Amino acid sequence: MTTPSDPSPDPARDLRERPPASAAEAATRYWGVIYAYIRQAGRRDEEARDLTQGFIADVLLGRDLTSKLDERRGQFRTLLLSAVRNYLADRYRHDHAARRQPADGRVVRNDDLAADAVGDPRHAAPEAAFHRAWISMLIRDASDALRNDCMANGRGAAWDIFESRILRPMLEGAEPASYELLMRRWGLDVPSKVSNTIVSMRRAFAGHLLRLVGTTVDRSDAAARDELRALLALMEGRSA
Repeated sequence: MTTPSDPSPDPARDLRERPPASAAEAATRYWGVIYAYIRQAGRRDEEARDLTQGFIADVLLGRDLTSKLDERRGQFRTLLLSAVRNYLADRYRHDHAARRQPADGRVVRNDDLAADAVGDPRHAAPEAAFHRAWISMLIRDASDALRNDCMANGRGAAWDIFESRILRPMLEGAEPASYELLMRRWGLDVPSKVSNTIVSMRRAFAGHLLRLVGTTVDRSDAAARDELRALLALMEGRSA
């Protein structure tokens, strides 16, 4: 079998992946990030869920927060963090934690994200939980986009190699699949075919991540790269 084909994204594609099509879609996307901040701010689980619902209904949906990005010409990550912080302060001042719901009566709820959004409890600052959940969201979305590209273009071998050797060890702490196992699984005759695939998949993954970051900043490549550098600094525990 030949080396799995290069999964690099089409250079003709726009810098940015498609942003959320509606405020409701954005609510689902950012649920875990909002919950992470509120939960780490000292609220009990059920109270944090109520406050997350309230923020989504009153601010993210009610005020269409996603539309404010172009007006602010800044990072949506920063805008969202400030909005959640202010909302929590307002709710604390009014001593009111009643559940809010979107106008159509549906409650956006994501128990899977709630289970791991807070992460390591040693990170006491709510901002740290927020940034960690934000980074996890982008990595998950970039992984989904890359997998979809690979499956749509007959590059299942490349995806499996990247997932087994790089992605699952990084995200889940799994043991990396050995070169020997991957060679046998995909009929590759030399280790360089595995390593070359990993290099090209890393490049493709970085491209997807950069485009996703580009949906949360103003419309420039430089802004997306600056935001990505800030996120990497946060991931390493340094100030952005």
